[in-house]
Amino acid sequence: MGTQQGGGQQGAGQPVQPGQQQGAGKKPEQRVEAPGVSGFRIHADRKCDLAELFNKLSVLNFMEFAEEKDSIVAINVESRDIQKSPYLFSIAYFKPNSIDLFYTYVPGMSPKKRRLEMLKYYLNLLTVVSPGYNFDISQIFQLVEHAANEMGEYVTSDYERLFAAYDTIKTDLASMQSKVSMLSDSNSKLSKQNHELKEKNDEFTLKLKKLEVMSDEILMLKMQEWLSDHKGEINVSQFSKVHGVPEMRVEQILNKMVMEGYIEERH
Repeated sequence: MGTQQGGGQQGAGQPVQPGQQQGAGKKPEQRVEAPGVSGFRIHADRKCDLAELFNKLSVLNFMEFAEEKDSIVAINVESRDIQKSPYLFSIAYFKPNSIDLFYTYVPGMSPKKRRLEMLKYYLNLLTVVSPGYNFDISQIFQLVEHAANEMGEYVTSDYERLFAAYDTIKTDLASMQSKVSMLSDSNSKLSKQNHELKEKNDEFTLKLKKLEVMSDEILMLKMQEWLSDHKGEINVSQFSKVHGVPEMRVEQILNKMVMEGYIEERH
């Protein structure tokens, strides 16, 4: 049970497509993409005349009405195209033996969502004209059952799409949190290394200042004192450590002192 969208078999509680239906009218030429079309139909025996039916439908003042071969045609135009022709609209036919509704859905619009909206609209029309028609209520049940199934598919589809998006975002979030944790650890290590490098830099700066303060003349005096205290011998490595002077500079000063005759080199 239920309805079938498209050009399926036309019957009680079944959706219909306007084919060569008399009174459906010709499609106006459009430069925009043509809308899709679907609809509903139930078999119903009219028990009132057209005048009484017109009177019942008159409460729907947003619709346009016309009479056509012992039927009333009700048109509801929701939007028009750039040529001012109806684009998003519905047409209801109140016939002696059936009540039909054809409607359009435009590109970019969900056909299932549009169908649910139009079923609600169709049921409202049936409520308005029901005193003037006899019809089997089981046809309404069929329409509602099919709509419920489609609504379940529509909602499930949306839920699955949303859940997939949520799952992707959740995975991305976990990955980003892991990266943040790694970057935080790396930042801590870099901060520690930076602090250690700063301490070493300060240490080297102090040593450099000491080296800059001790001139060649002072260093020569320090060496002479050392030679005097160590029986004329000097251990370059030990002197360098004691006075915080690079060994290379100690050797340079020693060579200078030898060349200038302050000390004699032993063989």
